[in-house]
Amino acid sequence: MKKEFCTRCNTKTGVKVTRGSKVVTEPDGQRTVIQTDLFHCGICKSFVRREKHNSGGMLQPGDTFTPRAKNIWRAIPGDTQLKILNTVWCTRCRGMSGITHITARVDSTMLVLIGKCCRCGGDVARVVENE
Repeated sequence: MKKEFCTRCNTKTGVKVTRGSKVVTEPDGQRTVIQTDLFHCGICKSFVRREKHNSGGMLQPGDTFTPRAKNIWRAIPGDTQLKILNTVWCTRCRGMSGITHITARVDSTMLVLIGKCCRCGGDVARVVENE
């Protein structure tokens, strides 16, 4: 767990990190994903700081995607990709989270994304049914 200084508690303590994402349309029409990490004190829950990251575009399937999974993922619109990546159920957190460190494969006609929870690092999976 990361440690940060909380001005409210006046102590250096562990922080809870929450990640959010949004799609921003640039003037040239290109869409970019902006990710924001919010840091809250582990003791008093007060806001500590925020970090913004420009991911440089939508998730690009890499070597961890099978060829069929790459084709299906690329056919999904960017805003829908973002919703899929940010709506994953984590059994360890017992709530909705995002998915990172993604691998993908196709089972039957469904795209299966397997990765880690953004919050706790636990194993998560997301099934995307073919429409």
